[in-house]
Amino acid sequence: MIVISLIGEQPIPNLLPLLHFRPTGAVLVYTERTAPAAKRLTGLLPSGCEAIALPVQPYEIQESCQALCDLIKDNSWPAEELLFNLTGGTKAMALAAYLAAHRHLAPFVYLQSEGKQTRLFRYEFGSDSEPHLTQDHLLPGLIAICDYLRAHLDEYQVTGFCEGEEGLPFEKAVCAALDPPITDKVVAGVKSLGAIDIDLVVRCGNQVGIIEAKTGKKGRSKAPIDQLNTAGGREYLGTYTAKFLVVDQAWDKRQSSLKALAEARQIKVIELPSFSQTGALSAEDTAKLQQTVCKALGKRIA
Repeated sequence: MIVISLIGEQPIPNLLPLLHFRPTGAVLVYTERTAPAAKRLTGLLPSGCEAIALPVQPYEIQESCQALCDLIKDNSWPAEELLFNLTGGTKAMALAAYLAAHRHLAPFVYLQSEGKQTRLFRYEFGSDSEPHLTQDHLLPGLIAICDYLRAHLDEYQVTGFCEGEEGLPFEKAVCAALDPPITDKVVAGVKSLGAIDIDLVVRCGNQVGIIEAKTGKKGRSKAPIDQLNTAGGREYLGTYTAKFLVVDQAWDKRQSSLKALAEARQIKVIELPSFSQTGALSAEDTAKLQQTVCKALGKRIA
C-alpha cells in the first residue's frame, strides 16, 4: 500500500494512519512551510516504509493535482494500492488530492481527532464515481509519548524529576496518582531548546496532555500558564495537546483573573488543597485529578 499524506502544521493526523496501515510507501506532500514537519515524520515511519517527498505550492490546486498524478504514473502504482489521507495540508491541497483520488478512483481517508478520540473515516468511489463512506473506525492506541514528542520537536530531552526542587514531593504525588493503569503512560521532565520545560507528559490512547504541577506562590502566578500556553502552541506540541495546571491549593477571588486567563488559553486548572494541608493527596483530590485528566484525554475510569 502507498499512503499519500498532506503535511500540515499538526503532524499527528498524518502519523496515526501511517502507524495504523503500515504501508510500504508514504508520499509526504509538503510545502516550504511544512518541510520541517515532513522531515520529522520521515524519521517516524514504520519499519520497511519508504518515504517519498513531493513538494508543492500550498494554494495551486491544478498544479498539485497534476504533480500527484504524474508521480502515480511514473511509479505505475495501481489504484487499488493507493490510499489518500486528506486530513492535513491546506484546503487547496486537500482539494487537489481529492481530484487526484477521483481521477484514479482511489480510496481516501479522513482522521477526526478533535473529539478526544481518533476516528478514521474511509471513503471509496462506487460504480457511480461518487464517494461513499465504507468504514468508520475508532483507532486503538498507536503512539508512544516519545514518538509524539519527536513528531513535534526537532530536539528534546527527558530529564526526569528535578531533585531538590521545592515542589518535588507534589509533582511526584501527581505523577503517582496518574501512573498506569489510570493513564497509559506518564513521563516526568521534558525540555526542548530552552523554550519549553514541562513537568509531566501524560497519554491516554492517542491523546496527550502536558501538566505543570505547582505549589505555594508558584501555583498562584501567571508563569505556569504562560509555560503551558507556549508548550501547547502551534510551534511546539500543537493545538491538539491538552494542558493542565495542577496546584496544591484552592484558588479564591484573588485568582479570578488567573482563572479567566487559563480558561481563555484552554488550560484546565485542577485544585488539590489536601496536599498543602497534609503533605499527601486525599482520596477525594486523587479522584478529582484522575477524573479530570482522563476525561480531557478521552478515557473513562470507574
